[in-house]
Amino acid sequence: MRRLLILLNMLAMAVVMLGQTVETVADRIDRQRYEFPQEKIHVMTDRGSYMAGDTIWLRAWVVDAATHQPVNASRFVYAELLSPSDSVITRVKIHSGDDGIFQGYVPLDVSMPEGRYQLVAYTMFMQSVGTDYFYRQPIEVMSLMSLRKRIVSRCVRDGDRVDVTLRYENAVDSSLCAYHTFGYLASNGLWLQRGGGEKEVRLTLKGKDAQMPVLAVQFDNYDKYILLPPPHDNSVTFYPEGGYLVPGVENLVAFKVHDPNTLAVSDGGELCDGEGNVLARLEVEHDGMGVVAFTPKWGEAYKACWHDLFDQEVVYDLPVVRDDATVVQVRHVGDSISLTAVGARAAGSLLVLQQRGRYVAQGNESLVIDPSLLEPGVVQAMLFDESWRCLSERLFYAGGKELPVVPLVTDRNDYTDRDHIKVDMDLGDLTRMAGSHCAVAVVDDNATVLTEGNIYANLLLQSELRGHINNPTYYFDTIYSRADRSRHLDMLMMTQGWRRYDIPRVLRGRIAEPQYPIEVSQVITGQVLSDWRKKPVVGGKVSLIVPRMVYSNVVYTDSLGEFAVVLPLFLDTDSAECVVQAENVKGKKQMNLEVAKDVFPVNYYMNDAAAHPVATASIVDEQAWRMAHDGDWRHVMLNELLVQAVRPRGNPMAGSPYNLTSKKIADRDIRSLEDAVREIPGLWVMNGALYTAGDGTERNRVYIYVDGELVDVAGGADDAMILDAMEQANNNDTPELRLQMAKMGVAQYSLNSLTYTRAPI
Repeated sequence: MRRLLILLNMLAMAVVMLGQTVETVADRIDRQRYEFPQEKIHVMTDRGSYMAGDTIWLRAWVVDAATHQPVNASRFVYAELLSPSDSVITRVKIHSGDDGIFQGYVPLDVSMPEGRYQLVAYTMFMQSVGTDYFYRQPIEVMSLMSLRKRIVSRCVRDGDRVDVTLRYENAVDSSLCAYHTFGYLASNGLWLQRGGGEKEVRLTLKGKDAQMPVLAVQFDNYDKYILLPPPHDNSVTFYPEGGYLVPGVENLVAFKVHDPNTLAVSDGGELCDGEGNVLARLEVEHDGMGVVAFTPKWGEAYKACWHDLFDQEVVYDLPVVRDDATVVQVRHVGDSISLTAVGARAAGSLLVLQQRGRYVAQGNESLVIDPSLLEPGVVQAMLFDESWRCLSERLFYAGGKELPVVPLVTDRNDYTDRDHIKVDMDLGDLTRMAGSHCAVAVVDDNATVLTEGNIYANLLLQSELRGHINNPTYYFDTIYSRADRSRHLDMLMMTQGWRRYDIPRVLRGRIAEPQYPIEVSQVITGQVLSDWRKKPVVGGKVSLIVPRMVYSNVVYTDSLGEFAVVLPLFLDTDSAECVVQAENVKGKKQMNLEVAKDVFPVNYYMNDAAAHPVATASIVDEQAWRMAHDGDWRHVMLNELLVQAVRPRGNPMAGSPYNLTSKKIADRDIRSLEDAVREIPGLWVMNGALYTAGDGTERNRVYIYVDGELVDVAGGADDAMILDAMEQANNNDTPELRLQMAKMGVAQYSLNSLTYTRAPI
């Protein structure tokens, strides 16, 4: 009787432990997502190729990484344009409205070199998960000079040496063009220049110069980035399913040829045992990837044999067979996905599945999943032992049905200029999409290269995996066989890694926390120190003024002399200058005021230009057509012009009728600001206030700030301050005196010359 009671008691304890395990796994994964939610971003541009001087118009969506639902926690998106050498050319900060829409533009300088750039987008909060998960998109930029001429390159790598041949050609007949100077940028940052000519240019790059991903060259005023061939990498990497080769069962091994140009990939390779017996053929199926199935034996060494382009045999060792390893194997059985733990420690292990940081399922050694019950996307399967150590990991893609496509129909096929286009979208059963935001780019398909990638490939694939994925849209393109795409997608899953959350760490109770805040508003921070002793000014007054927006704010410093001014979201503002000044508790101005600079991520991409094709002649022709027929404007490329002018001498403002120099101030006995402004036509002083018209309404009111502080026009106690400022003007040591005109414009007085200027808001 005692044995029966003990057995029943042990069974009850096992049931309780199993219930606690289920609760612990699900709750900890959910708590990690609650403590550290993540964002994804997708950007749509109006096209994929531009001419220098164009504008990149863009629309960004920020979504929750787990649900892919729009979120508006982060109110700012940063968009950067990176050069082919990975330096930041332009950075813009885009804020959203209450509807969560991010829309803006990136201007392209008319003189920027030709080449393949990258558009990168992220939020401040996304820096917490690492720069690998920033959005990026290749952008082709063509030089205006390409309408008439072109730079044709041929690069050959021989070990650590690269031979470069450049032709400066006529775009019409490919004849060589004469040039005055030629130059290129070396790896040490020096610009090396040669004389002119009318022949090919030959360069030999060695050492660090040969390791550069791109070479910046210039023929006269035509600048271009030349893609250099990367060092040859004839290696092949092998990825056993689940991480290890285990004996006695059939194993899948994915492999990837890193540089197909160095191996006879089309001929395939061979999988051999230690005695040289051929076990299977190694066929590259897609993008350098392939997979082979075989049953390893304990103690046997396996090799893969290929031949290079010179018919020399190249041998690679496969990972060793581990009799102490346990791995997760994924198989598609009918309409289900079967997951099984095989190997030395399958008994007692725990399988856990998660997708985008959400708990999916768990089981002991095996699971059968209906993919139609999962959201489309990458699923991570992990095998744990009793100490929550991860024994094996396997990624697979779920989502049995094709992704929905929303038909878009226009009311007609042909339109003329300024016609209205009526567009109908049939949502069908996708009622949950009602009220969603859409972005539409209307372009000429005969003269525009569309953007690469789409929102499916980005959110469901590229944003989930580390590293670069070549042509991710292929896996969602229905013009290809679904069976082929599924097989190739599984190869991709076996050769990539998923690292958004460290789930083993989470299940051990170590919850990750974000390192960057969610940016909900613009904040200006800094520190105020005393003038002489450089000590923190405690309780100091910091005033901030945004003249263009008629906005001001006052904050006080803390015990470290630090301050933070939160700016409201100006929904109708592109950019605006701010004026900041500080005073101590006695009202004395403090000049040691330091405003903290914004910090941005750097060096976050290795150049992957080799993964993208360079511009083709058809792109140049299409852009030339577009530039010549762009709306009502005509763009004509002229030959180089030389414009000469005589350098002006003396003060160019000296003869201005609205200029009040220090001499005039003394001659006319100007003693106050009121006396000064009366000298300027178009301004009236009425009842101690300043206006631009004689009606005295608030609409025409002008406000005056000296060093950021509002002052009265009519004399009084402010006279001494104004006169002191004018005395300092003779030493060229006085900040501007600014006038703010509400709703009308900005007027400025420079105290060095008290010059009146106007500019529209």
